Amino acid sequence: MLLIEFTINGTLTRVSQEGIALTHYWDAKVIEFDPIQYKIAQYYGGYVELGYGSISFFPDLFNDDWPPPVNGLISIYYTATTEAAKELLFIGTAHLTGVDREAVTYRLAGPVYDETVASATAYNNDLETVLNGILTGIAEIDTLDVTYGRVAVPNVTHTTSGDKLAIDLASDIAAFYSHLFYIVGTTAYLVDMLLNTGETTYTEFDFFPSQYDYLEPVAVARTGAFSQFSAYPYGRDMTVTQYHDTQANAEAALVNIMSVWHKPRARFRIPLLGSIPTPGKKLSWTDTAQGQDTDMYIMARSIQYDFDNEEAIIDGEGAISAG
Repeated sequence: MLLIEFTINGTLTRVSQEGIALTHYWDAKVIEFDPIQYKIAQYYGGYVELGYGSISFFPDLFNDDWPPPVNGLISIYYTATTEAAKELLFIGTAHLTGVDREAVTYRLAGPVYDETVASATAYNNDLETVLNGILTGIAEIDTLDVTYGRVAVPNVTHTTSGDKLAIDLASDIAAFYSHLFYIVGTTAYLVDMLLNTGETTYTEFDFFPSQYDYLEPVAVARTGAFSQFSAYPYGRDMTVTQYHDTQANAEAALVNIMSVWHKPRARFRIPLLGSIPTPGKKLSWTDTAQGQDTDMYIMARSIQYDFDNEEAIIDGEGAISAG
């Protein structure tokens, strides 16, 4: 169930796609809600940014506030059970884009992470400490949750060259060390790409992908003066920005990047049941629609939530084997 808190001219209203009596009553005033999607910066990690579109309401929602306000604060939640169990998806501003006899439509606008890191800023600390300093230096982010970070936290040694957006710098550093992060509300969540945040196994549903994909292989990955070669000499070259000046550290990062890159990938649909999947979740299933039964798991990376059709479309890398 989609639960939306929309502040209209200072008054909080609770609406949904259907009338739902929970702790509060959520009135059936939502006509359409564009899918929202997490999209990872690089296949091997970085910032998993949330993208969103528009939402439309029945005009009578604004009977006491006509004409509809130009903007208002909006929070969007999902729950499969109770109001107390609702999960925050988005918090930001809704800006009016159109009014007609059938609908009042708003475009969603999230926080703007526009803080910068100055040129010649030096870092020499562990990854979690460095990312915490960069991300919590952004006004809209209060906390970095490192519950699912790497047990042996890698070290970062780097001095910036030129001013850079803090969110982009954090993304690049996280990706170099095969980590991702995503933001919900005012909390950023750091996830090791080599681990997972929990596992769900699907046993009976018809949302399997039609095919499994592999990225073009990387023959050699380079950073600064260091490089690592793969088992695919016919592959492409990859160059990434260096975030450690010690050979062993830099080359270990390159090995992890190529490890993630070369894993098989899959994209499939699942019904929205229970908790919604978030980046880093391990999803497993047996596909009986192939020529042979096929066991597959992926780590959720890019996720599209389609609440109009009550489904999620998930992409990620993992492993494949005979069932």
